[in-house]
Amino acid sequence: MKTAPTAGPRQRLQSGLTCLTIGLLASLVMGFINTAQSAETNYTVQIQLLPAGSAAARVRVIGSDQKFSAPADAVVRKTTREEDYFYADDTFTVNVPRGVTHFYFSAGLESIPYHLEIDVQSDTTLPVPINRWIDMRARGWYGGDSHVHLHTGGPLAVTVKDALVAARAEGLHYSNLCVSNNVGDDIRDAPLITGKPHPLSTASHLLVFGEEMRSSIYGHMQFFGIRELVTPQYTGFLDTPNHHDYPANYTMAAEAVRQGGIVTYGHPMFKDQPLPFGDDPTADNGAARELPVDAILGVAHAVDLMSYNSDEDRSAELWYRLLNCGLKLAACVGTDALLDRSTDPLGGSRVYVQVDGPLTMNKWLTGLKQGRSFVTNGPIPQLTIDGQGPGDTCQLKEQKTVRAHVTVESYTAFDRVDLIVNGEVVHTHKSPPNAGANGFRISRYHVDLPITRSSWVAVRVHGPDHPAIFDGPAWAHTSPVYLSLQQQPIVHRADAAYFVDWIGRLLRVVATRDRYAEAADRQRVEKLFQHAQQKFRQLAE
Repeated sequence: MKTAPTAGPRQRLQSGLTCLTIGLLASLVMGFINTAQSAETNYTVQIQLLPAGSAAARVRVIGSDQKFSAPADAVVRKTTREEDYFYADDTFTVNVPRGVTHFYFSAGLESIPYHLEIDVQSDTTLPVPINRWIDMRARGWYGGDSHVHLHTGGPLAVTVKDALVAARAEGLHYSNLCVSNNVGDDIRDAPLITGKPHPLSTASHLLVFGEEMRSSIYGHMQFFGIRELVTPQYTGFLDTPNHHDYPANYTMAAEAVRQGGIVTYGHPMFKDQPLPFGDDPTADNGAARELPVDAILGVAHAVDLMSYNSDEDRSAELWYRLLNCGLKLAACVGTDALLDRSTDPLGGSRVYVQVDGPLTMNKWLTGLKQGRSFVTNGPIPQLTIDGQGPGDTCQLKEQKTVRAHVTVESYTAFDRVDLIVNGEVVHTHKSPPNAGANGFRISRYHVDLPITRSSWVAVRVHGPDHPAIFDGPAWAHTSPVYLSLQQQPIVHRADAAYFVDWIGRLLRVVATRDRYAEAADRQRVEKLFQHAQQKFRQLAE
């Protein structure tokens, strides 16, 4: 019987190599499959914001694939830094790929930004606390934004509820939702102007529909607390039904005041524009050209020192000159946030108003009108003089020295605190370069001020850029504390003369541009401006 030959060493080696090759190929294939499956695997992460039932936040989620993720029903916006974000209320769920995922949370400038990094390997539920570094509401100060738009014809579908969630997420207590024209007479949400908070408002987050009135030549105004739309809602825009420069802003501002409203001028001085007339003074311009007119005629109550594309320091200088003419104008802020478009968040800069007792619309507006306010994009300044704060008047029977107490608290860095008297820096305090415990910064000091004439005093804060600040470097400013010496008015002749010249320029713009339906309309505007100019001329003399 013959038997099969036994395999020699060479045959056994070849057979082993074949098996090894097949095994390696199988391993590589399975590894590739497993890697592909791993990359394609998404897991659900549920975030519970704390305290439960009352927390909201601005959120940014970056997955292991370096892509932004958001809940399926979220309204996604993009900042001017090209950073995607969404607002979350209480609990949200997001699907992310396997691997390290970064969650970024913020709840406005009073909150501590929170960064959560987790290695997602399965469906996960996580609690996330929203913590404050300061609670201004507990101190009786409520933050607001004078200039927020809900509907502008933008691509994002938003509702009043979305505005409420955004306000809660930014810790904003008063949102002036400005009705305005998008194109011509496309004016949205006008029926929602009632002079009362919207029914969706809460005890600590008021949504009130107001108005932005826009002129292409006189400036843009915001109206708080009006009962119905003030018309015309815009003037001077070509290719619109109302392309004439008539009436002057004064007419609409006076109507807003008649309705019980408060008037503020937005973005008074733009960046890179030393004076709001430019090389071609007849060109369209949204700067606050008519502000001096309306201020001295008593229909303007506040100025937005901080706003979209505005120059804070130059806007403040203009404001100082008006204050030096005895015009009590409160410091205010309007971000011009567009909720139906990708813009920076509302309330990134804000105005804080002091309110006695529980928050109401009327209390907040009254406080703003009285100048019980400060504006900021980060630092929190506080000023008292002999126990009196912004908006108050200290009555002095004789020349004396008063003591100004200044405190600045901040989560973001600040490097200079200026004490300003009648527009001049009389004392500068350099803040500590390093943060204290928990990253917070605080400066406290006092300055003795000899008062020889009726004056106003305010505090201004400067600081560097910071990731939590959207509107340029850190900046803050209080409204003034007024010091009345023997009840004499505050009058600086040079500043009054400045506005005599200012209105003279405005009159030349009116005459040169000459965009009126009839000559009588132009003459009415000129007469109004000349009336205001004469008031400044009397102060200058």
